[in-house]
Amino acid sequence: MAEYQALTLKQRLDEEQRKRLLMYKQHWKYYAGEHDTTLPTRAGQPDDNVRLNLTKLIIDEGAAFLFGGDVAFELQEGQTTPEEEALAAIWDANRKMTFLNDLAITGGICGQVFVKTLPEGEGEAQNVRLVNVQPEYVEVRYEPQNIDNVWLYSISWEELAKDNKPLFRRQDIERDENGRWTVKNFVARKGNVWKPDPDNPDVVWAYDWPPIITCQNLLAPGSFYGYSDLEGLGLQDSINYVASKIQRILRYHMHPKTIGKNFAPGDVKIGVDDTMILPDADSDLWNLEMQSDLAGGQAFLDRLINWFMGIARHPRVDPAIINVGALSGFALRVLYTPLLQKTAVKKLTYGDMLVELNRRLLEMTGHGDDHIVTIHWPDPLPKDERMATEADKFELDYQVASLETVRTRRGLKHETEQERIQAQEIASGNVGALLIRNWERGQQTGFEEE
Repeated sequence: MAEYQALTLKQRLDEEQRKRLLMYKQHWKYYAGEHDTTLPTRAGQPDDNVRLNLTKLIIDEGAAFLFGGDVAFELQEGQTTPEEEALAAIWDANRKMTFLNDLAITGGICGQVFVKTLPEGEGEAQNVRLVNVQPEYVEVRYEPQNIDNVWLYSISWEELAKDNKPLFRRQDIERDENGRWTVKNFVARKGNVWKPDPDNPDVVWAYDWPPIITCQNLLAPGSFYGYSDLEGLGLQDSINYVASKIQRILRYHMHPKTIGKNFAPGDVKIGVDDTMILPDADSDLWNLEMQSDLAGGQAFLDRLINWFMGIARHPRVDPAIINVGALSGFALRVLYTPLLQKTAVKKLTYGDMLVELNRRLLEMTGHGDDHIVTIHWPDPLPKDERMATEADKFELDYQVASLETVRTRRGLKHETEQERIQAQEIASGNVGALLIRNWERGQQTGFEEE
C-alpha cells in the first residue's frame, strides 16, 4: 500500500486505466461467448468444455428492460412544439432506439458510456450525428477532489492509412483555464511520437460544454467510472467448469461397459437363439453402470447459476420451475423486483445524461439552451391487458392522467391518433359525436376559423 501511495497521480491513473482496459477486453470476450476453457483437452480427443453464455443473457435482458420499448422525450405535455419536432428529427436520423440499445449494451459490459455529438450541415438542414464511443478508446482526466470536474477527454484509436500501414490517431477534447473547450487532433506512426494532424487543425468548440457526454451504467459512489452488469463474472467460469465436468462424466460413464473374467475373447459363443455361452462355470460377464444420476452435481450447477443471476439481479425464469403464463401482473412484478430496481437506477444515470444530451442537441440546432425534456419510460414487463385497460379507464375518468399520457404509455403517437380519429369520424358522418367528445375533453373542435 505504501508503494502504491508513493506513486504519482498520473501513474495511479495510468494503472487504473490499464486495469480497466483488461476488464473491458474480458467482458467483451465473454459477451461474445469466447469463454476461457476450464478443462484441459488433448489433441485428437473430444472437447468436453461447456460454455453456458449467461453473460450475454444478463447484458441483453438488462438492455431490453431499459430501452426495449420506445422512450419518449417530451417538452410540453399536451402539444407538440417545434422544438419537440426538431428533437424527434435528430433522433430519427440517428435511429433512436437502435442507438439507445447499443448504448445500453456497451454500458452493461463496460460500466460507462460516452456519446459524442458531431454537427453536420448548416442552417435549417443542420443536424447532429451521435456516436457511441467505445470506452476502451477514451481516457479521462479530472480533478481528484471533484470527479465531476473533467478537464480532458482523450480518444485514441488505430486505423489503416492510405498506404495500408497502421496509423494511430488521438483526439484531445481539452478545457482551458477560461472554461473553453478545444478539440485537438494528433497522428502517429508505429514507434513515433504524437504530432499535430495537418489535415485536422485545432478547433475551438462553440459551446460551454464539450462535444462528448458520459454517464455511469450503475452507480459507483466516489468513482468516475460506474459498475458494469458483470461484476460477478468469476462465477461464469465456475458454472462452465461444473457443466463441463458433468458432460465429461456422462461421456465416459453414461453408457454401460461390459466386463468379463476367466475367458478369452474368442471363448464366448453366441447360440442361434442369441444366447451367450461362456466357456466354463468360473467365467463371468456383467455390465458396469453409473450408480447415480449426478443429482448432486446438477444441484450444485443450478445453485451456481442462481448465485450468478442473483448477483446480476436477474431472475432465473425456468419454465421447469415457474409457470410464467399462470402468474398475475403483480406476481410477475414481484418476481422481477431485483431487475426492476436495477433498471430504476439505470433510469437515473442514463436519464440524467439523456436530459442534458437533448438540451445540447437543441442548442446545437439553434433552438435555445433552456429546454429540459421529460422522459417517458416504457414498462418492460408483460402486461395483463384487462388490468391495463381498467387502469387506463380509471385514470382518464378521474383525470389522473391525460389522454396523451395514456397513448404514449401504450406506444402510440398522440397527434397521429388524434388526426386519425377525427378523419374517421368525419368520413363516417358522425361529426356531432366528434364535436361533443372534443368539447368534453377541453380540446379544439377542429373546425375553428383561420
